[in-house]
Amino acid sequence: MEYNERTKISKIIQHDKTSIDAIARIAPPLKRLKNPILRKIMASRVTVAEAASMGGCQVEDFIRALKPLGYLYRVADNNEVQGADDQIPDWLEDTAKTDIHSFDVRPIIENGTDPLKAIMAEFKKVGPSGILCIINTFVPTPLIHLLEKKLAEKTYIKTINEKEYHTYFLKKGKVTKPDQPTESNVIMDDENSFDQVCHRFTTDKKEVIDVRHLEMPLPMQTILGELEELPENEALYIHHKRVPIYLLEELADGNFEVHIHSIAEGNVKMLIFHSKP
Repeated sequence: MEYNERTKISKIIQHDKTSIDAIARIAPPLKRLKNPILRKIMASRVTVAEAASMGGCQVEDFIRALKPLGYLYRVADNNEVQGADDQIPDWLEDTAKTDIHSFDVRPIIENGTDPLKAIMAEFKKVGPSGILCIINTFVPTPLIHLLEKKLAEKTYIKTINEKEYHTYFLKKGKVTKPDQPTESNVIMDDENSFDQVCHRFTTDKKEVIDVRHLEMPLPMQTILGELEELPENEALYIHHKRVPIYLLEELADGNFEVHIHSIAEGNVKMLIFHSKP
C-alpha cells in the first residue's frame, strides 16, 4: 500500500491490522491506538503527520515502522498538499481579517498548560456566526471534533508550514428553536463555581474515583465504565492529572454535563452527571 503524510491512520490500519502494533511501538502516546475505543476516535480523524506530532516523533519514524509490513511511502506532491488550502470556504473568504478572532495557544502549551480552558473562554467571546482562529504547532483534531459536536458549524484548516497551523471555527448562529441548544456541555469552572455545582450532590450521591495513577488508555476506559452504571440522580467525581480531551469528545453528544476545575499541572478535578432533558 502507498501512503503519505496526509494519509489517515484508519486507512493504514484497514490495509493491515498488524500495523496497529507497529505504530504503537513508535512512541508512548501512540499506544492508545491499541485500545478499540480510542482507536475508533483517533484513527479516522488523524493523519500520519498529525499522529507524528501527537507522538512527539517524525514521519520518518512511521516510514521505518511500516516498511517491513510492505507499506510504501511517497511524499505528497505540492499540488496535493496545497489543494486543501486553495479551496478556502466562502464563509471564511468573505470575512475580513479584522473580523476574525485569532488566538495563539503556542505560548500556553510551551508553559506546560492545557489550553482547552483558555480556548473555550475565547470561543465565548465570539458572537453567533463569528470566526475563531486557533494558531498552533499541530492540527488540534480532538478539539475540532469536540467543538463541531455542539458549538462550531464548520471548520477549516490552513497549513502555514510544518510547525504552524491555523484552524478556523465558524460559530453557530443564533438558536431559533428551544430544542437546539448551542451551549457546550463541557464547562471549565473556577474554584467557586466548581464547589457550587459539587454541592448540588450530597456525599452519598457522588461516586469518587481517582485515575491519576493509571496509564493510558485506562483513565478513559475506567470513566466510561463508571458512567455506564451511573444512576440518573448521581454524579461521578474524578481526580485526574490532565484535561482528557478524547473523553470530552466522546461525551460531546450532550447526554452528560461535564464540569472541570484545572487546579494545577497534574491536578484536575471533574464532576460528570446526566444532563437534564
